[in-house]
Amino acid sequence: MRDVKTNKMKKTILTLALAFVGTFAMAQEMTIAHTGITTAPTSTDKSLTVYVGGDITFLYGGGGSHPMTEGHPGTSAVSTPVAFITATVTSSIPSFTFQINTAGTYKFHCGSSPTNNKNYGTIYVLEEGTTGVEDVTKNNISIYPNPANDVLTVEGLDGIVNILDINGKQVMNVTNGTVNISDLAKGTYIISQNNTNAIFIKK
Repeated sequence: MRDVKTNKMKKTILTLALAFVGTFAMAQEMTIAHTGITTAPTSTDKSLTVYVGGDITFLYGGGGSHPMTEGHPGTSAVSTPVAFITATVTSSIPSFTFQINTAGTYKFHCGSSPTNNKNYGTIYVLEEGTTGVEDVTKNNISIYPNPANDVLTVEGLDGIVNILDINGKQVMNVTNGTVNISDLAKGTYIISQNNTNAIFIKK
């Protein structure tokens, strides 16, 4: 009975992981207008997540010129480990595709209207393998129940590891045993250990 349950859990983890990796295969686009940034895939925080070297496309959404440049003015939000290089879209340059070749978090704004925080965006750039699927079952990371509501049980970890949100941001740490996840927002999360990741859903 336990083998059937374990195999079912492994299939669930693998399916979710494949779905997650699939989001990185989609076009990563931001449409920029004075009314704000919209993203594809859709995000609530005007962000995209790509692998190192993956294509990112800025699209012109109306208004004047949109030179998207480093940082979020008036805040402490800056890019790490290197600055965001300015990428511009205009009515005459309606589409601009570029790549970022250093993993990190990139914060940017529209230089034409630096106080308009509707045009404050973020790009998370991950190393290849950050969402690897092939080693999930091999390293015997077990998560249950999955989906989970308030309490999650985790087995097979080596010490303290990170829980990441769908954008690759660390939200908490976890060790083997039970962990209270009631404070997490509903969504998909990753438990990352070395280059192995297991995925769970918070209901």
